[in-house]
Amino acid sequence: MGLITKFSEHEDELIRRFHAHPFFRSFEDVSDVALRAYLTQKWFLSRDFVSWYDRAILGMKDPEAREVLRKIIFDETPTDAPSHREDLLADLSYIGVPKNKVLSSKPTRATQRAKRNLDRLVNYRKDPDNDLRVMAALRMAGEVLVAEEYRHVVPELERRFGLTTDKSVFYAPHFYHDRKDACVDAFGVGQQPGTHTNSFVAVLDRMMPDEDKLAVAIESSGRAYDARMSFFDQFTTGYRVRRASATAAIAASLALVAYLGDRREAPSYAEFLASLKPAERTFYLDADRRMLEQFERTGNPIYLEKAGTFEAVKEAWGEGP
Repeated sequence: MGLITKFSEHEDELIRRFHAHPFFRSFEDVSDVALRAYLTQKWFLSRDFVSWYDRAILGMKDPEAREVLRKIIFDETPTDAPSHREDLLADLSYIGVPKNKVLSSKPTRATQRAKRNLDRLVNYRKDPDNDLRVMAALRMAGEVLVAEEYRHVVPELERRFGLTTDKSVFYAPHFYHDRKDACVDAFGVGQQPGTHTNSFVAVLDRMMPDEDKLAVAIESSGRAYDARMSFFDQFTTGYRVRRASATAAIAASLALVAYLGDRREAPSYAEFLASLKPAERTFYLDADRRMLEQFERTGNPIYLEKAGTFEAVKEAWGEGP
């Protein structure tokens, strides 16, 4: 199995987790008012897309990676047609959110926080993996998850407001153009030639010659996933409260184990984590995050009991990497 295929499988798992978010599980039940409010808040992320990618380019050394991002920016802002931001305003106007309302609206604190989280993904790091980190993060947060988000949005806008795919100039084109499962091409990883998502493949493949580099890319795409999801939490009643409560429960559970001096597993697991490289450690800590998400979805305390142990890794990944 090639490393690009392993990376693609990791992305597919993040996509599955994305669609399991409470906001998207009940997306069809969202009121028209709430749907318009969500799309208006999303404007603040879409509006800054070009400057976000431009910041990434400024810190990159790899010429092919820079060219991939430049091409996307050029597509976003053509010289002979409306920009994608103008297209977005047109679609919003069609569903009942006029341009003046969008442009005079204010971002929520949660939206501002999500934007900061996304901005951090392209912050320059003075290390040899900077380009790989940024490219893996942008593919996930800037392309893959955007298309998956619109997998929900496009049919709802058609059903509710009559914004069919032939009338939509922003949402539908972005979904059909950049979704990861458009078709299976020669790479064998579910891409369609010519899409923005696919344009990252050759560069990422070259940047991941070994498992260590794959671990860096996986860590970065995971951070990108978390940055995107921080935006959607605000639209689900009680979700952030439950998430905070579950996190506190895990912390209290681990603290209790440490206090009681349980030598069966917790110390050995902690020592094991401490011995790992940061990218490898993230792999195992992600298993704990998965246990938290399972608890949130099911309410079953067994997932909290597994957090902070090797059982979390086995539950999430089988026998580990």
